[in-house]
Order: sequence, then C-alpha cells, then structure tokens
Amino acid sequence: MRARQIELAVKTVVFLQTLLLALFASAQVPRSTHVVLVIDENTSYSTTTAEMPWLVKQGSTYGHAVDYISDTSGSLMDYLWLESGSCHDSIDCVLPSGTHNFGCTGNDCTSPITDDNIFREMNNRGISWKVYAQSYAAAGGKVTTPDLANGTHYYRRHNGATWYSDILSNVAGSQSKIVDFSHFATDLANNALPEFTLIAPDGLHDGHDAPASDADTFLNTTLTPLLSKPYFQPGGDGLLIVTFDNGNSDAAGLVYTAVIGPNVIRNTVSRTPYKHENTLRTLLDALGITNHPGASANVSAMKDFFGGGVTVLSPVQNATTGPQVLVSASATEPSAQIYQIQVWDRTTGTKLGQSPANTSTINQTFTLAPGAHQLTVEDISTGTFQALHKTLVNITVSSGAGVVISSPITNSTTGTAVMVNASATESNAQIYQLQVWDNTTGQKLGESPTGTSTISQNFSLAAGTHQIIVEDLSAGTFQTLHKSSVTINVSTALGVTVLSPVNNSTVSGPVLVSAYANSSTPIDHLEIWDETTGIKLGDSPGTQVNTIYTLPPGQHSIVVKAISSSSQIVADSQAVLTVN
Repeated sequence: MRARQIELAVKTVVFLQTLLLALFASAQVPRSTHVVLVIDENTSYSTTTAEMPWLVKQGSTYGHAVDYISDTSGSLMDYLWLESGSCHDSIDCVLPSGTHNFGCTGNDCTSPITDDNIFREMNNRGISWKVYAQSYAAAGGKVTTPDLANGTHYYRRHNGATWYSDILSNVAGSQSKIVDFSHFATDLANNALPEFTLIAPDGLHDGHDAPASDADTFLNTTLTPLLSKPYFQPGGDGLLIVTFDNGNSDAAGLVYTAVIGPNVIRNTVSRTPYKHENTLRTLLDALGITNHPGASANVSAMKDFFGGGVTVLSPVQNATTGPQVLVSASATEPSAQIYQIQVWDRTTGTKLGQSPANTSTINQTFTLAPGAHQLTVEDISTGTFQALHKTLVNITVSSGAGVVISSPITNSTTGTAVMVNASATESNAQIYQLQVWDNTTGQKLGESPTGTSTISQNFSLAAGTHQIIVEDLSAGTFQTLHKSSVTINVSTALGVTVLSPVNNSTVSGPVLVSAYANSSTPIDHLEIWDETTGIKLGDSPGTQVNTIYTLPPGQHSIVVKAISSSSQIVADSQAVLTVN
C-alpha cells in the first residue's frame, strides 16, 4: 500500500511538472485574488488622451491598448459583451455560439438573460464578488430600479448584472452583492474587498452626463487608495482594468483601455486588436475560471500585458484537500533573477518551505491542520531577497475524509486512453466502492471492485473537454459520501506526443519523460529509449508514460515508441535534450 501511495504521488508530481513546462511556453494571465473592473461611458480614445490625464498616466505607467474597439453602439449591449460575451440580440450582432436572443438593445432586454455569464461562474465556484453602483441606494436600491429613478443619475443599463436571470432570481444571494458605491470605501478600508469588484459610476462620474474630466477626477479619487493597497504593490497580485462602453456619442469605435497591476509589464503599449470579449476572457483567466461564456471562448486573453509571475498548479483555488497538501508551482521573471520559491501559510504566519537555491520551481508536500488556510507562493530575487511576485491560494483542509484524484491532473492534455487513479477515506462510514463518471456526457465510466477504496483504470474518451468525477459510495445505503472532479482535454492526434522533455531543452538533474499515444492499431505499451546510448530506459503499460529517469551529463535523444501486442512499432517520437 505504501509503495502504491508513493507511485501515485510521483505520477501527480510528473503531471504537474509537465503542465508547468507547457504553461510557461507563453505568457499567461496571472491568477489574482483582487480583480477590479471599471466601466466608463461614451468617451473615445482621442477624447480620453486629451481630457483624462490621471487615467492616461496610469495606462502609460502600467499598460494600455491602442487598438481596442467596442463591439456595438448602445450602452447595455457592450456591458453584456463584457459580462457574458454577447449582445444577446440577433439584430445587432451575430450571436456567438452558446448565446441566445433576449431582445436586448442599448437600453434594456425583453426578458431575463439565462445564458452563462461571469456572475454565474463566480457563484458556481464560490468566488466572492460585488457590484459597487453609484447612486444605487438613492435611486431605489433594487436590481429592477430603472434608469434615472428618483432624479438620480443611476442607469440600470450601465449595471449589466441586473439583466441576468441569476441575479433577478437571487441565485446564491446575488442581489445582496449589488450594493451602493458608498460601500466601496468601507470595504477597502476594512480590507474586505471581494475577489472580483465591478465599479459602475453614475452618469455624472462615468463620462455620460458630464465631461470626461469629471470621470477622470472620480477615477483618481476612487482608485488611488486602491492602488496603495499591498495587493497592488510589488509582490502583490491585484489586477485593475478600466475601459469604456463606447466612444463619443455612444458610437462603437476605438476606446482607451488601461491594464494596471504589479504583474503587468511596465510601459506596455499593446497594438493587438482587442474587444470587450477579450477583457472578459482576461477577467475569467485571472479569477481561475475555465468556463468561457459566449465569444470569450474563442478569443485570447490580453496576455501581452503580462510577463513573469508565479503560477500555482496545486492546490487549486478554494480546493478542499486532505492534510497532505501538494504545492506545485513555478515562476518566471523577464528582468530579474530568481533565487528560490517560498511557500507560506499566512493563516498561521508559518513558512512551510522553499525550493533549493537558484531554482524557479517547487513540488513539495506539506502537512497542514484541518481548517481554512491561505497559502502564499512567492518568488524571491537574487541579491535583494525580496518577493518579486506572489500568488495566494485559499484552501480548506479536511480531517481526512474525501476523494483524492491523483491522475489525471486538472487542465492536462491526454490521449484517448485516460488513466484514472484515485483513492478515498471515510472516518465515519464504510466505503462500498468508487465510481468514475464523465460529467460532460453523463456516462458512468467504471467502478472499483466491491469493498475497495482505490481505483486505477484506463478509460477510452472522445476528443474534447471532459469533466471527470470520482465519488465514493457508502456500504448499505449506496449513497455518495464525497466526490472530487478534474477537467481534462482529450486529444485524438495520431502518433506519439512527447510533452516532456521539451525538444532542444537543457535540464538539470533527473529527466521527466511524459508522453501519450493514439493509434488505429491497438497499443500494448510504450517503450522509452535513449538513442544516444542505445539503452532502453523502461516500459510503460498502456498509452501513457510519466516517469523520471536519471541520465548522465551530455546530449541525449529520447525516443518514445508505441508498441502493439504483436511487438511492432506503430508510432514513435523523439526529443533531444542536454543534461548538465
């Protein structure tokens, strides 16, 4: 049993290392625990640069986009693009896949929007959020309060959240999350801002009913205290985006968009064409949300604003884990040298551990007491030994009961034959068996033998994204006690795909070989060869390999071969690397 646990742990580390290599092949939007969006009104790019000096100074100091085009004319529809990736009207736009016509115009919609949206995704994941709407209380303080109620300059059409069925039906107490703007200063002073903050100024302060200079003064007054908070200082993870619904006279066109935060590459001027759905995708990525409503599923996040930072693959945000917590993370810095990675438990003020000197990755398991914990993973600079970037992860450690999936790792790419390794423990109940379900198709994939609490089986899945659920059932009642899930991408590309080592890479120490194979001919096993020395390093049953090998210094050519039951090579792939 001990050997099996070690084997599962090694597989977990191997998968995570593979994912880290893929993640840092290109810039990513860093995970943030304080994401803020401010939407202003009816101000073109040229008007902004001429009349909003505070905002332009922030955009020049951090980053701004010079080819950002609003989607449609008409305020409400652009707010919807920012929150659900569609205008939700078949007359004014081609409806993106997964979105529907709710008769929306620039002023209102004929029925509540039931499509997916950022507020639903946050509710589903337990991500805290608030909309701080100026003059909301004076106007009436209800989600259905109309434009300009009680003589105010509050506009419901500038408060996109109030048009979604989730909020109108008060799902997860959503209506209490839309508050008057006066709450913002209080929450900020008490360090009680949620993970996602949306600021909706009223018409006198967003450029709609008063000059753009008044909107700039509002931003200066409101956001300067925010930017002084630790999460917006060096080593923090805050992200602030300020954009506009439309240009002058509510016409669709070029608008100024500033991207602000300690993880933003200073003085970035992005010339990449962007629209509101790109901002939505950026917000989702920063919040760790992997479902992408509407057009955000088919566009990129604004990754060119970011370079460097800490990415934590394990544990995932808001996860419930057992006492043994695997921390797997990596960091990149384009303009500084990393000395090491440090892991802190901010709940107890304890430093849990660190990577060896002059390394930028960590894969270590720490024992934590039951309860809530806030972990900080930070990269430390050489010389000054200061935190360059850090990422916060909130987790809950259970007393030991629950289901743990060792493989596949969430967000990984696999072949069509997917190995599921999982185990369960229960302190107050007897486990009957484990069951594996594909929640994407609703199919039960398989189960462990009766009376067992572990499973290690291969399942054949179609190409695409799948949510795999493993649950433990109680003896006698056959009810689900606990469940856990991972989301994976299944590839049907024929041949052998080597994820690690990366071709033409240089590595220190042991070499991770991670690969999968697909073939029209049934595959019995994979063979791993070092063609430079002519030595076979090992075999791996099935269609996947995730194994660490020790190689001598020098250049090596690693070949992974897919072998049929008749001992024929049906496919192979090579990666050349240098070991130092």
